[in-house]
Amino acid sequence: MNFKNAPNIPVFCLLLAALVFTQGCVDSSSSDTENTIVNATERGGASGLAAALVDGVPAFTWDYDDPELAWGPCPEFFPEGCELAVVQGNPAEPNADVLLKLAPNTTVDDHWHTSTERMVLLAGQMTVDYEGQEPVNLMPGTYAYGPAGLPHVAHCGDDGDCILFIAFEDPVDAIPVTDAEAPGSEESAFTLTTNGAEFVDCPPFMPESCGLAVLQGNPEEHNADVFFRLKPGTKVPKHWHTSAERMVLLSGQLRVNYQGQAPVIMNPFTYAYGPPKLPHDTICREQDDDCILFIAFEEPVDAIDIRGGNLPRP
Repeated sequence: MNFKNAPNIPVFCLLLAALVFTQGCVDSSSSDTENTIVNATERGGASGLAAALVDGVPAFTWDYDDPELAWGPCPEFFPEGCELAVVQGNPAEPNADVLLKLAPNTTVDDHWHTSTERMVLLAGQMTVDYEGQEPVNLMPGTYAYGPAGLPHVAHCGDDGDCILFIAFEDPVDAIPVTDAEAPGSEESAFTLTTNGAEFVDCPPFMPESCGLAVLQGNPEEHNADVFFRLKPGTKVPKHWHTSAERMVLLSGQLRVNYQGQAPVIMNPFTYAYGPPKLPHDTICREQDDDCILFIAFEEPVDAIDIRGGNLPRP
């Protein structure tokens, strides 16, 4: 397949951001940080607000069926019934996270994105047909990687609404091929499940049974994705990361105790945001299933044990 240079076109993400934000995702009279602080404080009490004021945006979670989640419209060429929710960040800037909801038996026509898409299907059954490849099938808990610039068609099956978590690297956009020719990509789209991932040992201070699998990218560079696995009844001692963690729990129940705020409880398919440099410990509850967490990193992957005095600096 021949690849052509990206066309010089207006950035569609500005329109998308306007569409989403006019539906109540963000109060235009407040900043993104202020709105996230309010959201986290409602969930975690005054300690969450204290942490926010000291360290920036606190940790927080969203469940895709939360009645407080603000759903807004999709781009006009998306099918009827489609909705978008911004769960973290500003879609007009890098590193925003969104939920995409498609009604059963609906199709998103051929389109492409300026940004790569790092995705996990949370509900339903979805087929994505990328140009030049065999279609990829997603079931709940499936990780998918979609390269920037690669045209694709997405179809939601008949097993209920499809709800897809997407971590973007660049501003959020969706460009129909009828409006602008796609630049293509030298990368391929792919999917991966927890059963097919290759787990290796975690850092030495973590439990011996802990496992880590790199899904895409170089963990020593930016924008790598991983699966993180803890056995039931095990705990990771207090530590911190240089990068923010943008996460979805795939199995088990996880409790994360962030310094200065109420614990964050994650059930399967809960989204969570963990701020950079915020110390926390992590506990996998006693249960039948391992705790398996998908994490999209922005900075190189690390985990710093604070027991030796390695505290984060502002």
